[in-house]
Amino acid sequence: MENILSISNLSKSFKEKKALDDLSFSVKKGQLFGFLGLNGAGKSTTLNIILGLIKRDSGEVLIEGESIDKEIRKIRNKIGVVFQQSILDPELSVYENLYVRAALYKDVLKDKNVKEAVSNIISKFNLHDIQKQRYSTLSGGQKRRVDIARALIHNPSILFLDEPTTGLDPSSRKLVWKILSDIQSENKLTILLTTHYMEEANNCDYAVIIQNGKKIVEGTPAELKSRYSKTTVVCFKNSHKDFEKELTKKHFEFKNYGNKIEIFFNDFQSAKEFVSKYNSYLEDYELLKGNMDTVFLNVTKGGNNETN
Repeated sequence: MENILSISNLSKSFKEKKALDDLSFSVKKGQLFGFLGLNGAGKSTTLNIILGLIKRDSGEVLIEGESIDKEIRKIRNKIGVVFQQSILDPELSVYENLYVRAALYKDVLKDKNVKEAVSNIISKFNLHDIQKQRYSTLSGGQKRRVDIARALIHNPSILFLDEPTTGLDPSSRKLVWKILSDIQSENKLTILLTTHYMEEANNCDYAVIIQNGKKIVEGTPAELKSRYSKTTVVCFKNSHKDFEKELTKKHFEFKNYGNKIEIFFNDFQSAKEFVSKYNSYLEDYELLKGNMDTVFLNVTKGGNNETN
């Protein structure tokens, strides 16, 4: 699969502080890519460099094989961005905001005129009922839908989502992701996501976690969970004294805490098979699936980020 975004040996310092330190990764076309890290890990700095908002000290950034140094305006036409803080005018209506944004991209709307582009995006995001409302009067979920519609009005190749669901209630978050999932499937859109919600990262095709400006791990969520967040069978009561001997004999990975025994597995299916086979030993147990929250906590443990 072809890379749509390639970052090589990216470095950036602010005075004495190193924000990015030889950072490299690539995003393939059509992927939902998770770009994760603690606050101050370097995520925002990376995005700002990609968008041409700040200059890098060294390294290379390519979008669809083209350097961002050559034709930044042409490159920006391929990009959609949803920032943490909206850039729309609170006093304009939804329709007016979208019209103003579409007009900025009239040269790349192909055979569509500005009005047609706005009409299409309003239909795609089901904004008919709120298109005449001022942006400032909308709920958090409605504002996010409009923000994403604005970012996609010119049919970009890649969409950058910077904490897109922060501050939204669970229902609004679910709706936003339903819309994004439908659009990604329909248009084979590439999405680069930064998020604090690890359940959202769990849905990514691939993820990179950075710390202090450096890449520390990367892989699919399944690979990362297998390496850093094993599925666990927690046995709370066990009257069989030979249970630990059996675990040792069969070379299971486990820890005995006295009041409980934890047995670790690389995948959920192996844990289920263990429970079925050794059910006679398990009077009271809990089966805990590996998750991205645990992955994130384990790989960033002890981190001290000081930059953005």
